[in-house]
Amino acid sequence: MIDFFEMKGVPFTREIAPHQLFDSSSYKEAAARLEYAVQNRQFCLLTGEAGMGKSTAVRGLVQQLDPVHYRYLYICDSGLTPKLFYREVLQCFGIQPAHRAPEAKRQYQALMLDIYENEKKIPVIILDEAHHFSESMLQELRFVLNFKEDSMSPLSLIIVGQQSLRNQLKIKHLEAIEQRIQMRYQMVALTEEETAAYIQHQLKAVETPHEIFSEEATQAIYQFSKGIPRKINSLCSLSLMDARLQGNKIVGRSHVERVMNEW
Repeated sequence: MIDFFEMKGVPFTREIAPHQLFDSSSYKEAAARLEYAVQNRQFCLLTGEAGMGKSTAVRGLVQQLDPVHYRYLYICDSGLTPKLFYREVLQCFGIQPAHRAPEAKRQYQALMLDIYENEKKIPVIILDEAHHFSESMLQELRFVLNFKEDSMSPLSLIIVGQQSLRNQLKIKHLEAIEQRIQMRYQMVALTEEETAAYIQHQLKAVETPHEIFSEEATQAIYQFSKGIPRKINSLCSLSLMDARLQGNKIVGRSHVERVMNEW
């Protein structure tokens, strides 16, 4: 397919280089808020439906973290428990976790303060798939952020999840967690104009020398995907394959509709 369309690589994959990520209005807003939260050691909530680009925004943030000023840890575990959380953080930063939970918590607190006060760096902890967290894990976030009698935080904690996480945190007994969130953002889908620009951006990233998707094909992709980047990627990849199999250099609406009918 790459040779057929004269591309230098495979478009519409998750493997695009961070500097080539598409700057949609939602992505730029998410990136700005994440950056601010990290710089100011805030508790940040990033949400959005599946495929909206949350992980992409996090990846962009991580690529910008200067190791001179930050130390970060990314955890993606839908079954994360408080015990596993402390163990993961301590092991990642080179400390053998204590067997007893209270001691592991004290190790964690000492570690975060040491990184901030002695190393002069900001610890950044990113927890993905947080909409799957148990109530006990969500409750534990209060203690994850509690330092010096709850008077300061040496770290930035970012929790990432689907929109349902926002509703979870509004439950009465989780109100104390919800109130601690200092920065939040809900990612939204691409507009029709952004969808067209996104498709062109992906093709440009692999140095495609000519137009491939017709205007009608792009419209059909937007209508079916509702502007969700992950769906756009799948539709475009399958439509390219369909056009290639039929020997067509241009992806038309018929190719997209054929893919949509098999979805």
